[in-house]
Amino acid sequence: MDTTVPEALRRTPLFSNLDPPDLARIGRVSTLRRCEKRDVVFREGEPADGFFIVVSGSVKICKISEDGKEQVLHIIEAGQSFAEATIFEEGSFPANAEALSDCELLFFPKRPFIALLEKDPKMALRMLGSLSKWLKRMTDLVENLALRDVEARLVFFVSEEMKSRGLPFRDGVLYEIPVSKNVLASRLGTVPETFSRTLKKLQKEGKIHVRGNQIRILKADAFFGALAF
Repeated sequence: MDTTVPEALRRTPLFSNLDPPDLARIGRVSTLRRCEKRDVVFREGEPADGFFIVVSGSVKICKISEDGKEQVLHIIEAGQSFAEATIFEEGSFPANAEALSDCELLFFPKRPFIALLEKDPKMALRMLGSLSKWLKRMTDLVENLALRDVEARLVFFVSEEMKSRGLPFRDGVLYEIPVSKNVLASRLGTVPETFSRTLKKLQKEGKIHVRGNQIRILKADAFFGALAF
């Protein structure tokens, strides 16, 4: 097994309750895939034959409307899984997945993975516990974003990203947006023009300074104050 596999599994919320022997068994049914930026991981409607974990890089999950407009549903980064719900169904992928950067993915084929769970029901229950905690957190995030305007959604997104990276909430800290501004705008449920106006407004107010994909927090208390209701 590749030395990167155990570490990737340990970082993944889906497997956070599992011990090293369980992780080793799961790792043995996986295969490592390397993708270049803009590579299609899968397309909507293709048979759902397994699920993925991002080892490095990032992947976007999106839908394309009839008029060709793209809606980004999720941005999946290192340590996160995607398409796992499809392994328990005899169906197809409900959306598209595309590499946002060069990345490494662990692929878990459906049948061998389910066979592993059938042999060890206790491991399946521990995974279910991990998944329940993760789903609750994701539900809370979606509800929070739905109740906020674009500025507050942006601040909330940045705050969650900074927490996951261990960045301090203080004046002067530099945060780099991991995706293009157009992709992030779609992820926040808005259009690029509105997203750009929001950044300009925050910069004019002296809360941040934007350069390319970098956001420097100038006034942390004022910037993160948008999180309060």
